[in-house]
Amino acid sequence: MRDFVDELGVDGIVHVADVDGTIWESFGIYGQPAWVFVDDDGRTDAYLGGLGVDGLTQAVEALIAA
Repeated sequence: MRDFVDELGVDGIVHVADVDGTIWESFGIYGQPAWVFVDDDGRTDAYLGGLGVDGLTQAVEALIAA
C-alpha cells in the first residue's frame, strides 16, 4: 500500500490495509467500491458504490460543513 500512496501522492489522509475485511464489516460494508468518511467527532458516513468526482466532492464538503 505504501507504494500506491507514494505513487499517487495521497499521503494527506489516513490509509488502512484492511486485509481480512474486518474494518469494512464494522461499517456495514460488504462490497466494493465503497467509501467511509469519519469526522473529527467519530461520526461516519458510508457509501456503497462509486461516488465519482461530484459525489466525492459533496461528501467531503458535507463533512467540512458539519
